[in-house]
Amino acid sequence: MKVFFIVKPINNYALKQLYHSIETTFDKKKDSVHVLKTSKKEHAIDLTQKAIEEKPDVVVACGGDGTVNEVARGLVKTEIPIAVVPVGSGNGIARHFKIPSGISNAIQLIKKKKIAKMDVGVVNGHYFFGNMGCALESHFIRIYNKNGSHGIWAYMIAFFNAIISFKYQKILIEYQKEIKQISPFVFLLSNTNQQGYNFSLTPQALSDDGQLDLFWIEKSSLIKKIKFMINTLFCKRLKSNNYNFVKLSTLKISLLDPGNFCIQIDGEYLPVTSKNLEVEVIPKKLNVIVP
Repeated sequence: MKVFFIVKPINNYALKQLYHSIETTFDKKKDSVHVLKTSKKEHAIDLTQKAIEEKPDVVVACGGDGTVNEVARGLVKTEIPIAVVPVGSGNGIARHFKIPSGISNAIQLIKKKKIAKMDVGVVNGHYFFGNMGCALESHFIRIYNKNGSHGIWAYMIAFFNAIISFKYQKILIEYQKEIKQISPFVFLLSNTNQQGYNFSLTPQALSDDGQLDLFWIEKSSLIKKIKFMINTLFCKRLKSNNYNFVKLSTLKISLLDPGNFCIQIDGEYLPVTSKNLEVEVIPKKLNVIVP
């Protein structure tokens, strides 16, 4: 096998584990293994292109959902599968596919070569694989990325800061012959049943059904917001009439208020100046190595 590992910055202990697992999993005589380390945001995009030029059997994203996105977007137009070693924060995409959290177990999957086909979401030409959002969740991601800290506590701090500073935006959504004007508190389109840390607003989402799961909450009272936050923090299924669930394959979103959209894709803030978003799904476009 010819394998390229694209590795985001990780601590020395995890890096030693990674190298040790590679040495014990692959045959030095039969396999060709290359480890490429990223040094900045979106560096994985360039490294993936270099890997593709070498015609690898698999490219491995070592990181979280953001790293998976950067690697996967280069593989969408190829048949080369992506493998994931989840050493990021939330690891929502890896959790969706039940990829082991341990570095050694995740790397061993590569040799088994079991492949699943994954749908790919597209918003205004930008690929996403886990989810995208344009309300509270995107403001939360922008604050989280800006703070520079990582881990569950950094997530929680950014989450509560987002709630305090959040301002509603009026949007128009069009899907399946439906046209609705809403001011959402949360607006999430998901291709997977996990958003990270075993947290999910779309537990029924399938990554190979040619559809995205849309979840949104309208502008609501403080009591309803608190109830929603408690339910989500304790991973309770959301069934209330206050919540909206729709499966769709295309969606148009128009911003009716002044200002710009605040958008996140796969846990990364995406600057967009357009007042209109067009979302679609490309069915089963990415090959993913799974358990």
